[in-house]
Amino acid sequence: MNKPEELDQRHEVLWPLSRRAVEDRPLAPRLPDLNGKTVCELWDVIFRGETIYPLVREYIRARFPRVKFVEYSEFGNFYGPHGDSITEELPAKLRAHGADAAIVGIGA
Repeated sequence: MNKPEELDQRHEVLWPLSRRAVEDRPLAPRLPDLNGKTVCELWDVIFRGETIYPLVREYIRARFPRVKFVEYSEFGNFYGPHGDSITEELPAKLRAHGADAAIVGIGA
């Protein structure tokens, strides 16, 4: 049986996560309506976007028939060997297309 002094041992431990390196920023305000808005699609070409994006478009158009989409193929694959240059160009491309909103990536 353990003695009381053996049960009262203290151990120093470390938190396995690092401190936050990025400060939280407020989110952009939600658009009250997507009718008449331009929604840009960004995809990293990793998980079934070619299947899922058309379904998302169909779902959104059913609710907001006057929404305009700029498909992911207009922006390129921002994941991979050319990802850095494509990512650098994204702000200008989004402005050029008049983006009001973006759908970014598809996760499993």
